[in-house]
Amino acid sequence: MKSSQLRRTTIICVLAGLLAAPAVMAQSATEILQKVDEVGRAETSRIAFSQQVKTPGGDTRSFKIIGLTGDGGAKGLSEYVSPNQVRGMKILTLNEGDDIWVFFPRTNRTRKIASSARNRRVQGSDFTYDDMASGKLAKHWNGRVAGQEKINGKQCHKLEVTPTPSGPRSYSKAIIWVDTSSYTVPRIEYFDTDGDKIKRLTLEDYRSIAGVQIPHRYAMTNLTDGGHTTMTATKVEVNIKLNARVFTEAALGR
Repeated sequence: MKSSQLRRTTIICVLAGLLAAPAVMAQSATEILQKVDEVGRAETSRIAFSQQVKTPGGDTRSFKIIGLTGDGGAKGLSEYVSPNQVRGMKILTLNEGDDIWVFFPRTNRTRKIASSARNRRVQGSDFTYDDMASGKLAKHWNGRVAGQEKINGKQCHKLEVTPTPSGPRSYSKAIIWVDTSSYTVPRIEYFDTDGDKIKRLTLEDYRSIAGVQIPHRYAMTNLTDGGHTTMTATKVEVNIKLNARVFTEAALGR
């Protein structure tokens, strides 16, 4: 009798554990985004980019940009190195992207970007100042896991998220796809403040650099006017020594 009762108790416990397992194992959107931040985190980085802009009218423009990050991505600096017309323009982002300054070499002036101007295109590209801001996804977005879908043949979490108080001001929500295996992000779709889908960002050619997952190709497509901008990483360095003073407003004009 005792043996039979023990078996029944054991079976009930096993079944209860199996039923509870999915709930225990399920990840929230915040936990998934924290994992994305973790696999892509470098204390510092220096990346050379080649940017190609195709305007809605069919014109093309090319730029060379050097991007720096510090303090694990909390600070960022993008400097245009060509063509000569924009050489020396710098975009500084601090406090996880909460604050953005731009230095304009032609006027030798630095301007802080107001909240109302963060949705403006940078040098006619499809990237806005908000898009150029550094910072952690888990700090800037929160929401829910809407399911799973395959992107480029890989199973992905589909997250429906909205900006946190410190998140981007240009968008009302976004859909972020996260690879369930590597926790890299292959695609993000952005919606404007009216709820219309306006842009799609694809991130491709991920490579592990010193253990950090770095996409080497970014492509932003404007779904309203047909504009398209690609940024290709031509040289990537992570966890290198950088002078902390480069991430200051005072250093922008130097």
